[in-house]
Amino acid sequence: AKLANHAAKKWQEQTGGVVDLSNIERQRKLMAALPVDEVWGIGRRIGKKLDVMGIKTVLDLADTDIRFIRKHFSVVLERTVRELRGEPCLALEEFAPDKQEIICSRSFGEKLTDYNAMREAICTYASRAAEKLRREHQYCRFISTFIKTSPFALNEPYYGNSASIKLLTPTQDSRDIITAATRSLDAVWREGLRYQKAGVM
Repeated sequence: AKLANHAAKKWQEQTGGVVDLSNIERQRKLMAALPVDEVWGIGRRIGKKLDVMGIKTVLDLADTDIRFIRKHFSVVLERTVRELRGEPCLALEEFAPDKQEIICSRSFGEKLTDYNAMREAICTYASRAAEKLRREHQYCRFISTFIKTSPFALNEPYYGNSASIKLLTPTQDSRDIITAATRSLDAVWREGLRYQKAGVM
């Protein structure tokens, strides 16, 4: 989701604000085009250290052995690498502390298969994100929705995808954010799958 959101911001004209990263090859191509210091949570100091180690792109980071990352960096960077690989790393529900980005997400106790149930969940997360924006006197212009099945489910295909929408004007209005979030959901929803997690950012 973060990768799609970043791509939508970086290449606004080319993407039209909606980025589909369901294709693994497309994901890796995008990661290879992004310098490692553009990854969320990586500052200039860590970026320089990674560069010295030969880790220059987001793809380089995603392909780095977890044990190496754990040995030389914090658990935060390890988690970032795991997220780049599509591994579920978030707690039951998370509100990101970074004020530049708010994430409202949840892992479902029972997997969701019904579109209306998923839409209701996305509306709830979008509403919470809007509340947090107002509480912090912030506005947003990009809304992303992500959904994913379990990568560990036996005999079930894995599917994880996200879409981002750029609003015409920055907003903190729940109605605008909910509308954008549900439009993003429609762009990535696939019938017949059992979804484990979803969120809005």
